[in-house]
Amino acid sequence: MTGDPYHPHRFPIKAVIVILVVIGIAAIWGGQIASSVGTAVTGTLEASGLSSPEVSTETLEKGSKTINYPYVLRGKPGSIRFDAYRGVNDYLSTKYPTPFRVEHDYWLQFIDESIQDRYLKQLAGNIRAAQPEPDNQVRAAISMVQQIPYKGYSFDTAAKYPYHVLYHQDGDCDEKSLLLAYLLREMGYGVALFEFEQESHMAVGIKAPDKYCYRDTGYAFIETTVPSIPTDAGGEYGDAGEKLTSKPKVFVIAEGDSFEGIWREYADAAEWSKIRGMGPKLDSYNYGRYRNLAQTYGMPYGE
Repeated sequence: MTGDPYHPHRFPIKAVIVILVVIGIAAIWGGQIASSVGTAVTGTLEASGLSSPEVSTETLEKGSKTINYPYVLRGKPGSIRFDAYRGVNDYLSTKYPTPFRVEHDYWLQFIDESIQDRYLKQLAGNIRAAQPEPDNQVRAAISMVQQIPYKGYSFDTAAKYPYHVLYHQDGDCDEKSLLLAYLLREMGYGVALFEFEQESHMAVGIKAPDKYCYRDTGYAFIETTVPSIPTDAGGEYGDAGEKLTSKPKVFVIAEGDSFEGIWREYADAAEWSKIRGMGPKLDSYNYGRYRNLAQTYGMPYGE
């Protein structure tokens, strides 16, 4: 057995910050701004914001398709139904991210878009219906987002809205993190985004007891790019296999409840880390524990 490092696409935080500064200056000078999200679709581009113009339901709900998103809860598979619409996807593809002086507001606009909100609320409702226990709703949402395939993009590609991740069934680290942050906020939890500028990575934080939080942030670490155990931040990122060593920027998305039940994940992550440090060859007992933990959280494992 070898360790199971994460190898997500390097999220270009520094590049985005530079681009945001340039875009912000252009906006002040009255320049016309476009982004890779908007330019991929024909039509008039408009700035994204916290509210959206009226668009008919008939237009938005063209091209419907039902997608069942898998998740794993304590080793048991399940799925969450989502009714996706080409019309909503196309509408959001004409909205490009607005530059803000405060980076927090840049990311928040991807979560607060009002047309998107109508449909993502349905997804949150379906998660609640699938798992009546609040702690298990959180676990199902985390696993569902982690199970969505990871897809990397070139450095100059702007982030997609959470709805786009669901419609296209893929996303990179920032896009999947934005989706999970939305869902956890909708479920009433305190949630934040972790931006690791040095490692060019983004993850999610959920409010939790201090013992389980990441580096005194007040939030427990959740990786979104691949199936992994919440609170486990020991993966390796990017082509160079970098571990997360820098202190992240913390962008609070919502105040809310603390995930008290995360002690289970914390204990499992500690054992997972211990086994991962034993090297590529394990005895039968430790291999059995490794396999059981992998199955519990829907993580791939080698025979």
